[in-house]
Order: sequence, then C-alpha cells, then structure tokens
Amino acid sequence: MNRRGLTLVEMMLAMALSFVLMVAMLGTLKAGQGTFLSSLDAVALSDCQYRVPREIVQKLTASSAEQVTAGNGTFAFANAYDQAHQFRLDLQGRPEWQGLTVYRFDGGRLLQKEPWDKTPRTILRNLASISLRPAHGAYLLTLSIDYQGFTRSFRGEVSMWATPVN
Repeated sequence: MNRRGLTLVEMMLAMALSFVLMVAMLGTLKAGQGTFLSSLDAVALSDCQYRVPREIVQKLTASSAEQVTAGNGTFAFANAYDQAHQFRLDLQGRPEWQGLTVYRFDGGRLLQKEPWDKTPRTILRNLASISLRPAHGAYLLTLSIDYQGFTRSFRGEVSMWATPVN
C-alpha cells in the first residue's frame, strides 16, 4: 500500500481557503459589532432625550405643586406611585403619597432615590447639567446632554414642561 502525504500545492490551497474563511468571519463579526454598538447608542440617546425626562415629568405632573422643592442640581417632589409603578389613591380618591422622590445631579450622572430605596441609583449618564425651574405655575425640566457614544454623538438640551396638580 502506497501512502501519500499532502503536496505543497494542496497545502497552499488549504491555507488560502482557510484565510478567505477567516476574513469572511471577521467581516461578519465586525458588522455585528457595529450593529450592536449602534443599538447601544440608540438606547442611550433614547434614554437621554425621551424616556428619562418623560418619566420625571410624568411623576412631577402627578405630584402636588406645593410639594415640589427645586435646588441647585437637586430637586424633589411628592410621589404617589408605588414600587410597582402604580398610581395610588386613598379612600377619598386623593393621591396616597408614598414619600419624596429625589433627583440629584452628580458628576455627569442623574441619581434618583425613590421613597423605598435605601440608596440613590443612577438613571442617566452623559449629562452636563440639569435644572428644574418654576414658571407660571409649571416647571421647566432641562437636561443638558453631552453624549459621546461608540457610533454617534449628541450635544444639546432637552426641555419638557410639567404642571403639577393643585
């Protein structure tokens, strides 16, 4: 029986095919990574521009105007939402206050402390500043965003009005 090994030409052909397959796999992984990082940026920008400001305004609107305290980079207001994010009413149909929700700007992060939380938690990053200013019975929430992402960047302000109940 005559055993035969690989010739140099066969070996070079196998190496070339392996190289082509590796380049194709790396290209696919790079495209997937780009899509993933772009999705991360889209979520982060959505949080900065829409979700977090809207959530704050929703809770502030459900608060009482005399229970809003705004300071330098910090603000707080009464919260009638429970831990399950359900709006609570007492037997007379008035809001059942759970306690104060406190927001604080700290080194580019927005921290939130709900009445049931022991410590504040970060709900937003990439901020340059935040303010809550009273004007004509309403409040203007302004977030200055400085987002430098993987595939996108955004620098600007997001403002929303909230009118607490009386």
